[in-house]
Amino acid sequence: MSSVETRTPRRPRGKQGSFKTFTSLRYRDFQLLWVSNLCHSTANWFQQITIPWVVWEISGSPLLVGVAAGMRSLPFLVVGPLAGVFADRVDRRKMVLVVQTLLALVVLAFAIGVYRGFVTGSTGVIYALVFTWVTGLLNSLIQPVRQAMVANTVPREDLWNAIALNSVGGNIARVVGPGLGGVLIAWLGPAVNFFIEGVFHVLMAVALVRIALPYREEITAVRSSVVANLKQGFRYVLTEQRVLHLLLVVCISDLFIAPIVHLMPVIADDVLGYGSEVFGFLLLATGIGGIIATFTFATLGGVLRKGTFGFFALILLAVSAITLGVSTWLWVSMAAMFGMGFFRLTFKINNNTHVQTTIPDHLRGRVMAIYHLDHGFTPLASMALGLMVQFWDANLVIMLVGSASLALALWAFMAFSDVRRMQ
Repeated sequence: MSSVETRTPRRPRGKQGSFKTFTSLRYRDFQLLWVSNLCHSTANWFQQITIPWVVWEISGSPLLVGVAAGMRSLPFLVVGPLAGVFADRVDRRKMVLVVQTLLALVVLAFAIGVYRGFVTGSTGVIYALVFTWVTGLLNSLIQPVRQAMVANTVPREDLWNAIALNSVGGNIARVVGPGLGGVLIAWLGPAVNFFIEGVFHVLMAVALVRIALPYREEITAVRSSVVANLKQGFRYVLTEQRVLHLLLVVCISDLFIAPIVHLMPVIADDVLGYGSEVFGFLLLATGIGGIIATFTFATLGGVLRKGTFGFFALILLAVSAITLGVSTWLWVSMAAMFGMGFFRLTFKINNNTHVQTTIPDHLRGRVMAIYHLDHGFTPLASMALGLMVQFWDANLVIMLVGSASLALALWAFMAFSDVRRMQ
């Protein structure tokens, strides 16, 4: 049987108080994990902004730009569940540390290639696609593990706050990363962004060296084969009705609403008529909404009836999407995007908290890997929306998707009473 860290939980710093927004940051291990995850999210956004630019600059092909996005995301479908198995069999911190180091080496090597002019022509496109696939593969190995580690750095009663604050870092990166990355491409070229991404991966590795997981249970998954462990994870999700319902509900947000963001260039140009300068403002509105949502949930999440509140957020998310679909005015569209960012993050944090507090720790890696399979399906949903826009008006497509989401959210609210009653 494998061993697991048994370090005594560090005494939280500071007083409890009644103001709960930053409760989880009293735990030093969570502080380090939060910094690590912030670096991880920022690095990802730098790459997501820069790779499409590199591929477009080399090829001039919108199709290849879309393929690059798919190459990064599709490994989550195959590798994600297996990564969850290993997250329950080995030391989670060491697993992430090894993969993070590999990411740093791969990214820095590609940065050197771009800087030296090796990534050009048809071979340059191949290099870029392979790089995107490799980094997507490595990220799919650690995404469920990083989520599981959040629950191992704080006690259960502070988990809702930890999940909310963990999302704050991701939304800060969502706001800062694209804007800063775009400016750096214009000023210094794309190679600089890859060097910065590599540095962020190094910083993540340094933070991980000092992290302990004092709230992790004893490892038991290693007793069985990998295939048996994988089956056990899927069996748990399919037989534990409340967890299954939580995973089904999140599909409404991730497969219907989330892909709408990829239509923002069309909305900015064809619908609003402002061109590329408005594209960034629409994304900024979404990011700001997400940041406000995470702070709101971190402050109030522990006192709300989170089951009903989660459905309320999902319904308003669908309403925001419908509003975007019927709008032809800039400020209304920005308000709708703000609402989509606010209500989607509110719903996601709420749902994630329910999953994390329901599942046993010895299955946490596998269940979170299944929970994040949407990372692989979302690009396919984005492609489907893009295909629909080829034949129908973008506003009509968004309005139809929002209406379908609203209908599904209302149905789930009525059908999943076990989720609705969760506290």
